[in-house]
Amino acid sequence: MQSTDTEFLIPTSVDEALQAIAKEDSIYLGGGTSTALLYKTRLIEPSRVVWLGKLTELQGITISSSEISIGAMTSVAEIAGNLEIARLLPGLSAAAGVIGNARVRAMATLGGAIAHADPRQDIPPALIAVDARVSLRSTSSAREVSLAQFYKGFLETVLGPDELITKVVIPVISARRSAYLRFAPTSEGDYPTVGVGSSLTFADDGKTINAARVVLCGVGATPIISSRAAEALVGTTADESALRSAALFARDAVNPQDDERGTAQYKTDMSEVFAYRCLKLCVGN
Repeated sequence: MQSTDTEFLIPTSVDEALQAIAKEDSIYLGGGTSTALLYKTRLIEPSRVVWLGKLTELQGITISSSEISIGAMTSVAEIAGNLEIARLLPGLSAAAGVIGNARVRAMATLGGAIAHADPRQDIPPALIAVDARVSLRSTSSAREVSLAQFYKGFLETVLGPDELITKVVIPVISARRSAYLRFAPTSEGDYPTVGVGSSLTFADDGKTINAARVVLCGVGATPIISSRAAEALVGTTADESALRSAALFARDAVNPQDDERGTAQYKTDMSEVFAYRCLKLCVGN
């Protein structure tokens, strides 16, 4: 820690954790895979660290006929290894399975992956693509926010300083198919140049698309939802022309910057390529 004056608290209940965070300059700590980097670069120097590792009520995956609930302290490895998640939410399963390496996935938590708000992270676009909602609690209130509305800017969310992510809820839709695909030119454990989460929901005929989502990461200050790409798919049978049109609209939606993972132009080009490939995975081709 940067200061010997920093307190380290280990609450045993959510209520206790919410009380502890009330001190100014306090932070929550989950798996620490993102927080450790912020410490190292001195972007944060909290007066109090509240570790959530003992809060079993924030851990685990619950699946019903209508929804999937995943506790905020559930590890990324548990999500990646859950067979029902792989069956019902293949996009989320794929995103969880490519984060970092086995050690990182064992420590990283779902809540941390969401709250950190680095626009290059894999899990947010996969969750936004399947209409995930985030449950937030403070000492005085509880609310639910669509993950599509959660991100405000680089490392910035709607999460209040006194709020805690408790779980993520995803509706179960039998006619929906989802996928996640990323392109990382360096190592597999690195952030992607571009990542794409998509979902297609089919009508009763099993062919016509009546809802769609295309979400990109790594190519803007937040995960980017391409509404025009979705509109290009709804009402079609996911034929080649519709998929190509949607990929072009996804390309038009991005706003990348040059960095070590590629130039802005290169990322723009890859957005089209990987949006198309991700949608092809949803179709099953």
